[in-house]
Amino acid sequence: MSVTELRWATTPNGTKLAYERRVAADGPPLLALHGILVGTSNWIHQVLRLPRLRWLLPHLRGHGMSPPPMPRQTIEEAALDVLSVLDAEQVEQAVVLGNSLGATIALAFALMRLQRVHALVLVEPSLPALAGEDERERLRRSAELTRSLLAAGKVDDALAHFLVPRLGEDWMQKAGQRRLEEWRRNVFSAPTWIDAVLAFDPGPVPLAALNRPTLLVYGANTQRAYRRTVFALSELLPQAEIAEIPHAGHGAPVDNPEAFNARLLDFLGRVNWLPNQH
Repeated sequence: MSVTELRWATTPNGTKLAYERRVAADGPPLLALHGILVGTSNWIHQVLRLPRLRWLLPHLRGHGMSPPPMPRQTIEEAALDVLSVLDAEQVEQAVVLGNSLGATIALAFALMRLQRVHALVLVEPSLPALAGEDERERLRRSAELTRSLLAAGKVDDALAHFLVPRLGEDWMQKAGQRRLEEWRRNVFSAPTWIDAVLAFDPGPVPLAALNRPTLLVYGANTQRAYRRTVFALSELLPQAEIAEIPHAGHGAPVDNPEAFNARLLDFLGRVNWLPNQH
């Protein structure tokens, strides 16, 4: 029996967005947003190990069962997409989590619909506006390279561009056939999402008004740009705290789920969002 069930939400432009819901969960809702490429497997160790929490896992456009990104996809439009998941589930308020792209969308969602957010958990958001020009240029080059590889039909080379730094040269063996097939589909949306991240700049004033408890997470072994972003964001958000996850890179929920889950549960307890508190 599957631990999640596939459901559909109607987005503001009328398309259907796929999402997964944890079955047999009686706890408070958590809306968990994945990063580029990886899909909802980003949160597999949380869904499996913390089963009482009511996990809601949208398939961002271009990933899983959801439609492709919009022609000029924006982070703000993605935030309205995930709002449709809460509406479909009749959830008035959730703790919103995100990793990488998902954390960027989670931040935008909180800025746009603060009343729907109880607290935030942001794992290394991609915010080149805070990370600096070097990170902007790295992302521009990444989008350009990925587009050229995909145009040439070199899908696995495009995947390797993202996965070798994370998984090593044997990334195909580590991925497994099922995930590999999914990632071969997902990678076609990567340049569009990178463009959306590059265009997103919330500015310091809206961030200063985001008065929700926020756990900012980074992996001890992550790239300097992501660490720099986390610390810069912590200076702008009024209720931010920082957690470093040992033995983890950019994907701490997967890289070290034991340590990440421990910090997550501690945070959820302090914001009164555990099953026995509801």
